Amino acid sequence: MHIKSSNIVSDDIVSRSDRFVGVYVISVAARLADMHPQTLRKYDKEGLVSPQRSQGSRRLYSDSDVERLRVIRRLADELGLNLNGVSLVLDFVVALSEILELLENSVDSPTIESNQYVVSQIRKLLSFVRAV
Repeated sequence: MHIKSSNIVSDDIVSRSDRFVGVYVISVAARLADMHPQTLRKYDKEGLVSPQRSQGSRRLYSDSDVERLRVIRRLADELGLNLNGVSLVLDFVVALSEILELLENSVDSPTIESNQYVVSQIRKLLSFVRAV
């Protein structure tokens, strides 16, 4: 899921690696994500978001973290998922993103190994979903 907002500089202007640099203190990140700072602390404790830490151990949120917080809020508020459900959806998004990247990178020269890996990852996801 990708959520665009005027509060975040577009991907065209900011390089991909810059999106992962922690620059926002918790109060600013909370305002950008339209959440209370305590909610961000809870999500950090639950492992839903992992902000960087300053030398003084202050949480520093990146643009990517703020986007993730917005997705979490949308999943919880609009779709009614609890935090376990949110975590599950986020794990699927990460896994599917990795599979997509593998597929995109192997389009020019697909190998048997890469295809087998993709198939095994898809099978893992499907077996997990079926078990739930």
